[in-house]
Amino acid sequence: MEKEKFFKYFLLASTFGLLLVVFYMLLPFLTPILWALIFSFALYPINLKLKNYVRWKTVSALILTIFVLLVIVIPFGILGAIVLNQAIELLSRLLNIIQNHSYQEYFQELVNRLRLEEFVEQEDLRRILEYIELEEFKSIVGNLIRDLTQRLLQFSTGMLTSVGSFLFKSFVFLITLFFILRDGEKFAKFIERFIPMHREDVYEVFNTVYKTVLATAYGAVAVGIVQGILSAIGYAIAGIKYYPLLGLLTFFASFVPPFGAAAVWVPSTIYLFITQSFKGGIFLLLWGALVVSSVDNLIRPLVMKIGIDMPYIVLFFAIVGGLISFGFVGIFLGPIIFTAVFSLFLIYEKRILI
Repeated sequence: MEKEKFFKYFLLASTFGLLLVVFYMLLPFLTPILWALIFSFALYPINLKLKNYVRWKTVSALILTIFVLLVIVIPFGILGAIVLNQAIELLSRLLNIIQNHSYQEYFQELVNRLRLEEFVEQEDLRRILEYIELEEFKSIVGNLIRDLTQRLLQFSTGMLTSVGSFLFKSFVFLITLFFILRDGEKFAKFIERFIPMHREDVYEVFNTVYKTVLATAYGAVAVGIVQGILSAIGYAIAGIKYYPLLGLLTFFASFVPPFGAAAVWVPSTIYLFITQSFKGGIFLLLWGALVVSSVDNLIRPLVMKIGIDMPYIVLFFAIVGGLISFGFVGIFLGPIIFTAVFSLFLIYEKRILI
């Protein structure tokens, strides 16, 4: 009896220890694996219909994986490259303008555009101009320029590493997605055998997670549409000619971490400040920060509330908390964790308290 008990504890301890080692080994691949799991849940109904149509699960999994590659991975990779290139070009242009113009010219242009002479005394303006001409101020600006230049060089050299990391993680994501789509049901049944719960309770938890992923995906699309429309309105009011194109780019950028819609409206704001209208730049800055980027935390929980039976405030904290804790993937993980815990509480109430 003692020998059997010792063997049981030894087996459990060994299994738990090896699982920790496996988890540690998978840590570098954790983010693409999580994304593959999320996409497999979202594509599950399509995968079922496709398998019934082609009669071969390998073909259906391959078709959906290629679809994700062509529609999501490649377009977002191209968009990310465009945004990075524009950021470097914009920063280089900004440094060039700062280095080739005097501070007095900038200050005088600022005074003329904002009509500061109508609100500020001439004596105060003269004192500000005198301070700008001091070596102290020039030293501060010089340090800022050197810091920006250094960051630009680091950013440029880090791009190659970022591209390599993106390609590697994309490969891990796609290969994991393919095998989950093809053999996901086998994996689920294998895991189910080791969960010490009633089968209907396990299905209830899985079903809750599945509905949460779908609702979160719908929420992401809704946020992208709203941010695209609102940003296009802001671009048009600010006087940018190609506002429909920028609105479309904002829609796609809303899905791309870590900046989202800001990856489009922030460079547009800087462009307005430098080349066109200072007032337009101020308007677009406020519109982007207070309206476009803020709408994410309002619209997403409202849309998800339709598919998830949880209070709005709980979903709000699940999304924001997940985003802060896990990054962009936390938008999905946060609600999944909250709804899974909620389901477990209901199962506890049903099986133990009642």
